[in-house]
Amino acid sequence: MLGKTNGAESEKSVISSDMKIKGKISADGDLVLLGSVVGDIKCHSLSVEDTGTLKGNIDADVVSVSGKCDGQVSGDVVSIKSTGKITGEVFYENISIEEGAIVEAQIGKRKNKN
Repeated sequence: MLGKTNGAESEKSVISSDMKIKGKISADGDLVLLGSVVGDIKCHSLSVEDTGTLKGNIDADVVSVSGKCDGQVSGDVVSIKSTGKITGEVFYENISIEEGAIVEAQIGKRKNKN
């Protein structure tokens, strides 16, 4: 079944490794990036996998980066995995950076969304 069901885990949208997208992406649920995006992404949860690349800004509650991001990353929880690379800015409430990750960014606490 497509869409969300009450009490169940939300569906994940996947941008596969053979996809290249230019433009803004907005999703209420979870997004998994295996391919390439040039543009901003706003969603609940974003996972940039090892093969994923993003040139643009991220605004999500939960962000996990194993691939490459160039732009502003803003999330309540930001996890940068050992294979991840972020260039730009990172704004967070909680952050974790694994050994081996490359972070060439200004890092600071996320401002309240009030």
